[in-house]
Amino acid sequence: MRVLLLVAGLLVGCHQTPEEKAQDVCDAYCDCIDPGALPAVFDQCVSQQCLPQLPPVSDDCLQCVFTNDQVCTDLFAQCTNECFSTQTPRFGGM
Repeated sequence: MRVLLLVAGLLVGCHQTPEEKAQDVCDAYCDCIDPGALPAVFDQCVSQQCLPQLPPVSDDCLQCVFTNDQVCTDLFAQCTNECFSTQTPRFGGM
């Protein structure tokens, strides 16, 4: 389901607000950190762990996430520096 949201985001990427871009990036990261997490746990990861650490999302970051969100190791390896350029994200012990 979350993947469909990311694909939909890609289709309207140029019309996304900064908040929507940040939400898409955090959705992908949190889905990889705890696949199948309960909605409350997933929402907590997004709102309390990811969004506070995420600088404004560049188009390059967003494109990287859309390209690599199906394989979590690729997402982390390819996109972390692009998306979290000022710091290494810390998600619940990651």
